[in-house]
Amino acid sequence: MLLTHAHIDHSGRIPKLYVDGYRNPIYATKATCDLCSIMLPDSGHIQEMEIEWRNRKRKRKGELGFAPLYTAEDANDCLELFRKVNYNEIVDIDDNITVRYNDAGHMLGSAIIEVWVKEGDKQEKIVFTGDLGNNDIPLLASPTMIESADYLVMESTYGNKFHMRNDDKAEMFLNIVYDTIRNGGNVVIPSFAVRKNTRNTL
Repeated sequence: MLLTHAHIDHSGRIPKLYVDGYRNPIYATKATCDLCSIMLPDSGHIQEMEIEWRNRKRKRKGELGFAPLYTAEDANDCLELFRKVNYNEIVDIDDNITVRYNDAGHMLGSAIIEVWVKEGDKQEKIVFTGDLGNNDIPLLASPTMIESADYLVMESTYGNKFHMRNDDKAEMFLNIVYDTIRNGGNVVIPSFAVRKNTRNTL
């Protein structure tokens, strides 16, 4: 498995695959591996809490309960499959598949993955962008420019949109907050959050 980054919408199914019998390596950058070691067990804990709440409601109705997709323990166990790779390092997966992870500029450890696949005497290159960051973002490098590919698999959430300049975004955000407060409203800001799991600490 080649993992582009740690956000749960990309990594969160890994413990379920482990429960279902997946035991092959999972290649990811060191930062992605480190983040997954926090986020996946936390996701397992959330799975357990959600199913416990749902099963209490089902029990009151006389219905049978369900098991969680995976537990925090399952998520901890799947971490043994992770293999850390460095940016720009050429990694031979086997005799026919070679990969290189490049900085995607999306979050800590995010990667664009170049995959070279040999079949007989023919070799082709597939590029998986994962989620891409923007240029000139504080704390993150700009996405690596990949020069060529036979096939490109690209994240396309914003594929039909032009991104605003950072200065324009800040001004627009401040105007929205100001106008909303002036009109007595609330501003809701959706975001990805990575938090440290502190359940087992004092």
